[in-house]
Amino acid sequence: MIKPFRKIVKDWNEATPFEVWEGLRDNFTFGFIGATLVVFISTRVDIAVMVGYLVYYFFMGKIVNRPKYVTDLGKLVVFPIPSAIGAFTGYKLSYILIELIHNL
Repeated sequence: MIKPFRKIVKDWNEATPFEVWEGLRDNFTFGFIGATLVVFISTRVDIAVMVGYLVYYFFMGKIVNRPKYVTDLGKLVVFPIPSAIGAFTGYKLSYILIELIHNL
């Protein structure tokens, strides 16, 4: 268990703060948008679904065209953790967005 942890620490020390922040931000956003789409579809609010798909596919261009993660830091921390937190946050906040749309 110590060896993989040391590898992640080594990767962390070799990365710039901007690289880590950019990965965290993008992966959180990717998870967030994906989760809101699920709620928008399940609640059948068509305008939210359409806007959600537009945002998702515009952002997908950024995700697909970025360099792949090759370090353990990227594969085990920077991608899965913020993506999961973003998805959970999107799931929770999307119900608030649906209420705002219904009250317009």
